[in-house]
Amino acid sequence: MPSQPLASGLLPTIANAAADSGGAPAARRVRGLQKASVLARLFTRVARIAFRTRRNPLRALLALRRLHGVMQGRQWTTPTRRRRRIWTAQKFVFVSGRYFWDLFAPGWPSPAFDRCIERELERVDPLGRPPALNTVIVAITRRCPLRCEHCFEWGTLNHPEALTSAQLGEIVRRVQQRGTAQFIFSGGEPLRRFDDLLALCRLAADESDVWIQTAGVGLSADRARRLRDAGAAGISLSLDHCDAAEHDRFRGLPGSFATVVRAAQHAREAGLLVSLSLCPTRSFTTRENLDRYAGLAQSLGASFIQILEPKALGRYAGQDVALGTAERQCLEEFCERLNTDSAMRDYPSVEYMDWGARAFGCCGAGDRYAYVDTAGKLHACPFCPAPGPNVLEQDIHAAISVLQGAGCPASRRTSTCPG
Repeated sequence: MPSQPLASGLLPTIANAAADSGGAPAARRVRGLQKASVLARLFTRVARIAFRTRRNPLRALLALRRLHGVMQGRQWTTPTRRRRRIWTAQKFVFVSGRYFWDLFAPGWPSPAFDRCIERELERVDPLGRPPALNTVIVAITRRCPLRCEHCFEWGTLNHPEALTSAQLGEIVRRVQQRGTAQFIFSGGEPLRRFDDLLALCRLAADESDVWIQTAGVGLSADRARRLRDAGAAGISLSLDHCDAAEHDRFRGLPGSFATVVRAAQHAREAGLLVSLSLCPTRSFTTRENLDRYAGLAQSLGASFIQILEPKALGRYAGQDVALGTAERQCLEEFCERLNTDSAMRDYPSVEYMDWGARAFGCCGAGDRYAYVDTAGKLHACPFCPAPGPNVLEQDIHAAISVLQGAGCPASRRTSTCPG
C-alpha cells in the first residue's frame, strides 16, 4: 500500500471538508451492487441510442456488436489478462448527479455522453456524419506566473494575447460543430482570464463536458463554485512531485505545492471532480515516489491521475529528457496496480497516455482529439509543434481534414510521436 504522503502541516484533513463547510457533496466511489446497477443502466442507454439513431433493429444490434468488438480489441492487445483489464471501466465515481469512470469520457447521464456514443457508433456504422472529436484542448491564454521546468509554451509565455474573448467563443462554437464531447481549457494559466473562462464554460457546457487544466494559482473557494455553476465538470491540477520542495522547484514558484493542496480542497467542496496531472522525470520515477504520490492523490480526494511523459519540447527543447525502458515499465506497473488491484480500490484511476499511444497508436491529429493553441491554430496534440490551419479562418470540417491528412510530423521523422 502507498505510504502516508507528507508531513502533517501541509496537508489538511479534507476527507470530510465539503460536509463540514456546507459545500456541495464531494465525489464518492461507486462499488458492488450499485456499480453493477450503474453499468446495466449505462449499457441500456447506449443500446437505446443505437436503436434510436439506426431505427432498423438488426442494424442497431450489428452496430452495438461492432462497437463492443472495438472495445474488446483494445483490451486484447495487451499481453496478460491483468493488463487487458486496465483499459476497461474499473472505478466509478459519482458527483453532481453524474457517474464518471474515465478522464476522457463525458459523465453519464448527460447530453455530452449521448453525443459521444452517437459519434462512436458513427465510426463502426456510418450514417453520413463525420466522426466526432471526443476531446479538444483549447489554450486560452499565454499568461502564467510559473516558470515550469518542462513548459511547452515557453516560446510564447507571457507574450501579448492573440485572441479576444469573442474569438475564443467562436472557436468553441466552431469546434462543437464537430460533435466535441469534452473541452479542456488550458494555457498558460487559464485562471488568469477568469471572466473569459467562465463565459467559455457556460458556452460549452450545454453540449460538452468541461475541464480546466491549471496549476491552481488563483483558485479560491468562490471561484471554484462559480466554475461549477458555469458548468465545469472538473479541475485537472498539475502536481509533479510528492515532495513540496521538489514540486516548487520544478514549477519555479515557491508555494506552488501548497497552492495545489488548497485548490484541490476548494474544487472538492464545490462539487468538482479533481484530477492530478503528473510529468514524471527520470529521477522521480521510482516505485517509492509513485506510491507516495498515490497516497497524496487519495488524501487530496483526486478521482484521476494523468501521466504525461516529459518531451524534448518548449523549455526542454534539445535536452535528453525522455524516459528509458525501466522508468516506463515502472509507470506501467503503477498504472496497472492502481487500476486493477482490489487493495487499491480507494485510490484514483490512472490515465497513462503515452502507454496507450504505444499500445494502440495515437488518436490525436483530429482522430479523437486535437489541440488549439493561443493563436487559434490546430495541432495534432499539445506536443506536436507543427501547426495546422487556423480554426477562425476556415470551416471546421475542412480544418480537421487538413489536420488528419498531415498526421503527426514528429512520427514521420522519428517513427515515434513525442506526444
